[in-house]
Amino acid sequence: MNGRLRPDGEVVGYVPGGFDMLHIGHLNVLRAARERCDRLVVGVAVDESLVAMKGRPPVIPHHERMEIVASLKFVDDVVSDFSQDKRIAWHAHPFDVLFKGDDWQGTSKGDQLETEMAEVGARVVYLPYTASTSSSMLRQFLTRGSADEVVA
Repeated sequence: MNGRLRPDGEVVGYVPGGFDMLHIGHLNVLRAARERCDRLVVGVAVDESLVAMKGRPPVIPHHERMEIVASLKFVDDVVSDFSQDKRIAWHAHPFDVLFKGDDWQGTSKGDQLETEMAEVGARVVYLPYTASTSSSMLRQFLTRGSADEVVA
């Protein structure tokens, strides 16, 4: 792929993520990614990968997160994402551009992602991160809410 257009001119984009408790931030990134490619593939992290990365299981199981993301009209294909190393995802489902929130830009993990994608000929494009809502914030709210109900 080498980061260039395919013979048919199609640009394939890839958005990896947990997509736990789907919220407006997820939608914003997915819509913005779709505007920048011809075909959008979304990699939904398997439960084990999320546990390894975040130290806790997702609220919504993998198969349900896959179905939710697949139902979005601007998503062309949904695949399981098995590793934090996105070269593995690229080898399974080659893409031209990997889209990530701009909260990764200029960080060590963003720099590593850019290096790894360059190795396979893909590029990273950062999209605006929605700071008002995140899965972590929602999880925190739900945890606090249920604890407050027990105390009350």
